[in-house]
Amino acid sequence: MKKIIAAVAITGALLAASLPASAAKNVIFMISDGMGYNQLAAANYHTGTTQAYQNFSFKSAMSTYSYNRVEVGLGYNPSTAWIYDGQNAKYINVTEVTNKPTDSASAMTAMMTGIKNYDGAVNVMPGTNAALKTFAQYAAEAGKATGAISTVEFSHATPAAVAAHNTSRNNYSAIANEMIYNSDLDVIMGAGHPLYDDSGVLKTSGQNYNFVGGQSTWNDLTDGSGANSFSFIDQKSQFEALANGTLSLSKVVGVAQAATTTQQGRSNTANSYDPMNSNVPGLGVMAKGALNVLSQDQDGFFLMIEGGAVDWAGHANQSDRVIEEQMDFNNAVDTVIAWINGNGGWDQNMLIVTGDHETGLLASSVKDGFNNPMPNITGESDMAWYSSNHTNGLVPFFCQGAGSEVFGNYIVGTDPVRGGYIDNTAIFNVMKETSVPEPGSILALGSGLIGLVGFTVRRRK
Repeated sequence: MKKIIAAVAITGALLAASLPASAAKNVIFMISDGMGYNQLAAANYHTGTTQAYQNFSFKSAMSTYSYNRVEVGLGYNPSTAWIYDGQNAKYINVTEVTNKPTDSASAMTAMMTGIKNYDGAVNVMPGTNAALKTFAQYAAEAGKATGAISTVEFSHATPAAVAAHNTSRNNYSAIANEMIYNSDLDVIMGAGHPLYDDSGVLKTSGQNYNFVGGQSTWNDLTDGSGANSFSFIDQKSQFEALANGTLSLSKVVGVAQAATTTQQGRSNTANSYDPMNSNVPGLGVMAKGALNVLSQDQDGFFLMIEGGAVDWAGHANQSDRVIEEQMDFNNAVDTVIAWINGNGGWDQNMLIVTGDHETGLLASSVKDGFNNPMPNITGESDMAWYSSNHTNGLVPFFCQGAGSEVFGNYIVGTDPVRGGYIDNTAIFNVMKETSVPEPGSILALGSGLIGLVGFTVRRRK
């Protein structure tokens, strides 16, 4: 177990590090990549349900713009995001919300470091390319276990930005190797299996080892000795055993048997809900397995869980696959909520649920005379796509548990359609403020000051 050893200079009382009374032992950050308001609504219309997380104690909208907009004097402007007709009906300003949208690398950098960077770059400072310290790194230094899991390649932008640093998100092999060999991650899971295609069929040729760090890294992972002390799993039954507790591991890389996405990229001859890959775990199974591994650390943990292919389906304007992927994500959130209820409850755990950006400009088919759509779909049959790219529209944000109320301090504006909103950089700030103690912090007790000195960390290897 990771341990924090602190020599404390105290006069009259023991002193803990300066965390709020509602400090979160565990932080779970769930991202439906590409989810805007209508991706969530479409899945709800399809299932006839609303989601438990839609009733969380803190709810707001969130802006997602990157440094690419900042450097030209833009950000998110509610007054230009919408167009009004004579009756004050609100339509999406397509020109504005499709201008210089963020990508997942820059969006996740903002959420993991509190600093906006250029699109395509992973956790590096604009201008200097200096490495930015991520929340996962802070959590590891505080003695916590850390993990990143996804339904797309584990070296893809969102899971990569949990712990890796690179000037290009496309340097998958280098990113994978940093995650495996040069980070403090205890759990890495995702797709990117070099031996299987997108339909989960074993390849006879054309194996691609790029997403797992190259063939030598793959051999290191799978030869039985374990790369950097990681255990390796790739069979659906192994993921399920890890989730149900019949397999116990302390450090794991899990690569589902699919090439790029666990489900979205599978063969499809029609826009319909065709049979799904049967050889890969759902996101909920991966999440439960990761929680079982990380919760062995008595100091707590940080886990990022990504439903990565809502974005891929949005790029392809696949209404059915968007709904499928969002449903899988929603089921995973329910799995995490159940785990929280059985493991310390909301007093010990913080759960964040959001999207990193919207993809596809999914909106109502109802348009005004300028061909601008009404913002909200009114049913599954009202889904219309106006882009094949990311957009600058606000995304929904939900949080519950220890420290969640602090997000209320980060409202930066009010949108005429979505209401109060935070910026994505607030996520790093609140996670760090509420769950990671600061070395050498000085606290005031009455009229005196008591300091923490000699703060050191011993990490599990």
